[in-house]
Amino acid sequence: MMRAAVRVLASRPQHFRVGLVPAVLLLALLPSGARGQTSGGLSARATVVASLTVSGTADLAFGTVATTSSKVVLARNGGRFSINGAANQPVGVSLALPPDLGHSAVVVGSWTGLQGTSPGAGAASAFTPSGTSQTFTLSGTGRLFLWVGATLVTTAAPIGNYSSPIVLTVVYN
Repeated sequence: MMRAAVRVLASRPQHFRVGLVPAVLLLALLPSGARGQTSGGLSARATVVASLTVSGTADLAFGTVATTSSKVVLARNGGRFSINGAANQPVGVSLALPPDLGHSAVVVGSWTGLQGTSPGAGAASAFTPSGTSQTFTLSGTGRLFLWVGATLVTTAAPIGNYSSPIVLTVVYN
């Protein structure tokens, strides 16, 4: 009797394995919706606006300086940029500022700036010009104006004419 019991137990797992194969095949044949899958969607959107234009309308001019001297030009009297684009749009503004005017004895520093939406510096707001992007908003007519000033220091500079570019980069935010 004990032998028969062992035989019965041994035959049950074999019988169970045979029944498992058809069940797995049935599951594989079920529609994919029965597995709980879903899908979703979204839209890709964009608003196209007018291209930005940037122009330098006045140089930052220090004028005539002695070989060893210091001269300050305030932003309201300094270099000026004019920006045109789409009305009321925020823009990122960064300036590449030269450390000198092409010679290490003609150093430029202590940069100052003004920004405003009208061509006069009187109502403009102060900002610190830098290579780090700052956000400003174009006017209702798509205008923005920037003024930059700085301090020039000469230390035994050779006689001559010196200049270096100030580059303004503007992008829509």
